[in-house]
Amino acid sequence: MYTYIFEDVCSGTIPLFDRKYGKYIKEYVVQEKIDEISIHSIDRLARNLRDLLNVIEFFHSHGVSLYRENLGMRTLVDGKMNYTIKMMISVMRSFSEIENEIRHERQMEGIEIAKTLGKYKNRKQRGTETTIDFLQKHKQALDLLEQGYKGSHVSKICNLNKNTVSKIKRYVKPKLQTA
Repeated sequence: MYTYIFEDVCSGTIPLFDRKYGKYIKEYVVQEKIDEISIHSIDRLARNLRDLLNVIEFFHSHGVSLYRENLGMRTLVDGKMNYTIKMMISVMRSFSEIENEIRHERQMEGIEIAKTLGKYKNRKQRGTETTIDFLQKHKQALDLLEQGYKGSHVSKICNLNKNTVSKIKRYVKPKLQTA
């Protein structure tokens, strides 16, 4: 049974302790609220071996074991390092790093070939409208926000994505704060 459950949905390339839930984990580890961290896949912690080993070392320095669900193994056994899993993690991370590098090289090669054939098109440019045009397009949402409605309510009323409402708020934040 777990006391805390964090579901991370950001890229594994972002260092663990720079992520929203990673900061909570670090704080809980330091405060000794956690004695084991269960993770489905190790690549969710870090995308390179050095970062991964540093994270594991941080956990171990605070007596926290990392339990890898898909292998059914813990990094600490009776308070001591499980060298078998450390070796497995190191080898698997190395293969993952190599795989990522090869995939990136192939992707760049494919892009170069497509460019020479005249078939490569960059990602379609988005968000080219001016701030004024954007706010005029979403006047109803802007009015509701200025009246004090919560963003989630504005999103439902105007049938807008919550990110669009957040963008509107960012553009008019100083105006809304002085009101």
